[in-house]
Amino acid sequence: MREDEPGHDPTDREPSCSIWITHIKFNYDQTNLSNDALNIRVDRLHEVTIPEWDQSKVLAKDSRAAYALKETRGQTVYIEARFQIDPAQPDRSGRIKATGGGILGAIDPITIHFVNGVSRDTSHSGDHEFVRIPLRHRSFSAITRRDIRWDWFYQCPHSGVWFPMDTTRHRIYVVLEEPPEPWSQTDPQVYPWTQALDYAIVGANTVGLSDPSEAAARVVQHVNGQPLQYDIWGGRPFYYSFGLFEIVEWLGGFTNGPIVNCYDCAAAVTTFSNVLGCHLSYQFHGPFGYLHPVFPIGRGLCNNPFYGLRPAPYDVPLVGIDDAGRTSFGNHAYSKQTGNNYDACMRGSLGCARALGYYILAFLILIVTLGTATSLANRLFMKAAGWLIDMSQTEYEGIVLDTSTPAEAARDGGAPVPEALSI
Repeated sequence: MREDEPGHDPTDREPSCSIWITHIKFNYDQTNLSNDALNIRVDRLHEVTIPEWDQSKVLAKDSRAAYALKETRGQTVYIEARFQIDPAQPDRSGRIKATGGGILGAIDPITIHFVNGVSRDTSHSGDHEFVRIPLRHRSFSAITRRDIRWDWFYQCPHSGVWFPMDTTRHRIYVVLEEPPEPWSQTDPQVYPWTQALDYAIVGANTVGLSDPSEAAARVVQHVNGQPLQYDIWGGRPFYYSFGLFEIVEWLGGFTNGPIVNCYDCAAAVTTFSNVLGCHLSYQFHGPFGYLHPVFPIGRGLCNNPFYGLRPAPYDVPLVGIDDAGRTSFGNHAYSKQTGNNYDACMRGSLGCARALGYYILAFLILIVTLGTATSLANRLFMKAAGWLIDMSQTEYEGIVLDTSTPAEAARDGGAPVPEALSI
């Protein structure tokens, strides 16, 4: 039917009303993780305000929300949105929908009730001007950060025609589960920071991972790959002090300088893994002992870690493997997850036999499981490359600690103890 034919509905050309969206809440209930977004902030100084979107926000990065994969699994997730209609009447209705949405999915058509021109929804206990809308097509499956857009449409009362309303853009994070300490869902100062999420998701390349062990391993790689060097003059910390990780200085471009020690690296690995929901703990191990040849962060092969202040012949990183004059670690710090160690302060020098063993085991796992255990295989490949990740205490100490002589064995003798960590 052409527009000029008899019986044409004039609303096909011009809507009889105007409906627009004014606000969107992703985290509408700050006590609930299962049906809406997490409590987050941008950094120490800047909050993520709720509603997370209003008409002043054009860029995706200006409207941020984060979800926990474990807590939302099998649950219906909602947003709340506020709409207005013109002309305003005491009692009126219209319909809205949205296409696109990325991992949040499209929004199915829903009828909106308006009172005096403003949406009203009394089906929930929150602000009744906000309509609670189910995200029936969301797809959370792994860690991610995605910029999404919704193209919104509306129908006027007594019309079957959809008219474009607005486009909204949002930055959506998905983590494995509620981030544990040093993060919190009850203390606003340590809500997960999106700045830390960017470091752990984009920087550490954890996008698409669903295994917490592999995610923590990627964080180890990223921390170790930063433009930092181990303190060969005394092993002092520069970003950690008495349980406090100086995350602002770390994320601000390493403003305390490029020198670090094991405390700094363990605090970073624990903090950035945990913002993903990986559940690592900071561990202090003392006494520790002499080292097998390893690669301290930013340094070459070394079994004499404090050669920076030593006189000849101990002013070099590598000396005789059982030389009693070489320096050792009085203590050490690293991270644990479900009993296994993660250490970004150094990489191991495995030797051909041990590395080959990891490679063979990884390939066997891929063959036997028909490729379904790729996360475990990937971690074994990482171990073969010298990464100190996902290792039992015995496995870890066998690579790192030299106890081959009685004097060396006597220097060892401590055990790891978990310590509280804050930011």
